[in-house]
Amino acid sequence: MIRKLTLKYADCSGVLDFAWIVKVESSVKIPANKMQVQAEFMNKKIESEVGGEVNRFEKLSEMLEKKLGELGAVEFFSKEDLNKIIDDLMNVKRKSKGSVGSTMH
Repeated sequence: MIRKLTLKYADCSGVLDFAWIVKVESSVKIPANKMQVQAEFMNKKIESEVGGEVNRFEKLSEMLEKKLGELGAVEFFSKEDLNKIIDDLMNVKRKSKGSVGSTMH
């Protein structure tokens, strides 16, 4: 098709008519400009949707950070403290079993 158009608008020496080149350029620029406008619109739409998700994740991250800070502020028993409590409870249990058994004799 382009070859036919080129032959149609070329003079006998094979040189293209400058006016024809301008027409072709302008006809290509219009769709290109329309595509550029559409691409910019889609970029803005994507940015707004993705930006909303990013904001949501930032808020969730801040909330998680705050909750983890609160959790770190709570004092828990250390492993040694828990082991000592378990040992004490086991000793109490053994003593109570021993005293119950000795009172039954």
